[in-house]
Amino acid sequence: MAAFQEAHGSDPRQEVRELSATAADGSLRLEGRATDGALLDALLVELRAALEPATVEDHVVRLPDATLGELTHAVVRTGVAPVYAEPRLPATQITQVVMGMRLDLLERRERWLRVRAEDGYVGWVHQGYLRLATAPEAMAWEEAREGEPVVSLGAELLDPEERSLIRLPWGARLLRAGGVYILPDGDSGALGSGEMVDVDRLADRFPPRGESATRTARRWLGAPYLWGGVTPAGVDCSGFVQAVFWMHGVALPRDADLQAALGGPVDPGKDFAELRPGDLLFFAEDAARVTHVTLCLEGALTLHASLTNGCVAIDDLTSSSPAARLLLPRFTGARRLLPD
Repeated sequence: MAAFQEAHGSDPRQEVRELSATAADGSLRLEGRATDGALLDALLVELRAALEPATVEDHVVRLPDATLGELTHAVVRTGVAPVYAEPRLPATQITQVVMGMRLDLLERRERWLRVRAEDGYVGWVHQGYLRLATAPEAMAWEEAREGEPVVSLGAELLDPEERSLIRLPWGARLLRAGGVYILPDGDSGALGSGEMVDVDRLADRFPPRGESATRTARRWLGAPYLWGGVTPAGVDCSGFVQAVFWMHGVALPRDADLQAALGGPVDPGKDFAELRPGDLLFFAEDAARVTHVTLCLEGALTLHASLTNGCVAIDDLTSSSPAARLLLPRFTGARRLLPD
C-alpha cells in the first residue's frame, strides 16, 4: 500500500487520503477516509490481486460522507472564517474564507466540518462560521437569485439603530435588495462606511492588467503578516497575491508553490529590469519547493507580505534591506499571468 500511495502522490491541502491497514486472521482490513473514490477502488483491486487468497475488507469512508444528508454545502456567514488543519482548538490555521464564499462539505465531527473551498483547499471550519445549505440553496445564493451581487471593499454595515452590524473584509460577497445589503444568514444592514462594488462592475474597476493589479496591491500596504490570512486585517504572501488577483478576475490556488505553476516564465534580466508590473516572483528555501511569492511593481521593486517585514511592504531586491538580503539568494523565477 505504501508503494501505491507513493506512486499516486497525495497533496493533503487539496484532497483527503487517510488510510490505514490492519492484518488479522488471513484478512486485511482497510480503514480511513478518502476523497478520490476511483483511486481508492484501484488500490483495492491491486491489494486483492497481490494478497489473494487473503480477503481485503473495505471499510474506508468515501468523502463527501453520505451521513451529511442533504446539507452538502455551506456559505460563510461571518466576515472571515478561519480554516484549521484539525477539528479542534488550538490547531494550525491553514487559510481563511470570507463572507459569501460557498464551501463543499466533506464530513462532520460534532460541530466541526471538513470543507473544500472554492480554490480546492481542504480543512476544518467550525459550524458557527457557516450557514449550512442544500445544493439548491447554495446555488441560489451563488447565482444571486434574491438580489444584486456586490463585493465589499472594506465596508461596514449598520443596523436599523445605526449601530455597527458587521465589518467586512475585501472580497466579502453579499446581495443588495431594496437599498439594504443582505448577509448569507438573512440579516441585513445599511452601508455605514467603506464601499461596495457591483459584481458586474468589477471588471471595469479592477481589469485583469498588471498596472491595475499593482494599484490594488498598494492599498494593502501595512496590512500585518498573518500565517494563513487572506484579508487586510492579516495576510500571508500567497494569500495576499490570491486576494489581489481575485479582485482582477483571476482565480489562483492558495499556496505559492501552486501559483508558481501558472502563467508563463519570464526572464527577469539583469537586476530584474525585464520584469513588468504584475509579474509574480517566486522564492524557495531549498530547491524542493517554492515557499514565497511577491508581486512586481516595476523592475526590482516588489510588494509582498513577509514575516521579515511583519506586514505588506515594498522592497527593492537590489538593495541591502533585510528582506532583500534574505530573498535574493532564494529567487527561483518569475511568471507572468497579466498583461502590463
